[in-house]
Amino acid sequence: MQVHRRLTQLATALLVFSSTIGISMATASTAGAATCSGFGCTYQDPQLSGCSADAVTVAHYQLPAVAQRLELRWSPSCQTNWARMYLDTSPVWLRAVQPDRGDGLPRVTQLSGHSDTYSWSVMIYSPTLCVYADVQTSIWGRYRTACV
Repeated sequence: MQVHRRLTQLATALLVFSSTIGISMATASTAGAATCSGFGCTYQDPQLSGCSADAVTVAHYQLPAVAQRLELRWSPSCQTNWARMYLDTSPVWLRAVQPDRGDGLPRVTQLSGHSDTYSWSVMIYSPTLCVYADVQTSIWGRYRTACV
């Protein structure tokens, strides 16, 4: 009888322990989630919001004869686009442009931040309408990506 009671107590303790670990793991996985969603991501910083975590480059323009590269980034989880420039941390401007936001008017973002390697714009929520990246460099001129 005492062996049965001990086994029951042990099983209960293991169940409580495994439940606690499961809750902790679920909490940890949502901690990296984006801080915005939908249109609420428009004009937000992709780095600060967490949208850059799953981002991919969907269009790019390699500047001629230099290592600089203009990129249009896309976050599947946030459904946003933004412009990113490789090896130019101080462009004259860097922006993501949605030529028609659905009412015939454009939506344009501006430079948001930079690191040692990249500059980037704020985001545009755009699950269906095309967006392009646009940059004016201080030395090499103006460039843009395809509208994707």
